[in-house]
Amino acid sequence: MPILPIISDRQIWCIAAGLVAVDLLLFVVPVVPFLAAYVLVVRPDWFKEFIDDVYDRTASH
Repeated sequence: MPILPIISDRQIWCIAAGLVAVDLLLFVVPVVPFLAAYVLVVRPDWFKEFIDDVYDRTASH
């Protein structure tokens, strides 16, 4: 069994504070409008493939 490094109490508190900060940031910053703006401006290939797949699935029903 591999030996895991020992994490100090300070590192645990820093990780916990980082998790809380990321959680607060995700709820405070409106992620969906940024994603929508990205899709509208950049028009990535993965989004076009997703939309084509959605229409292919609905057309078969």
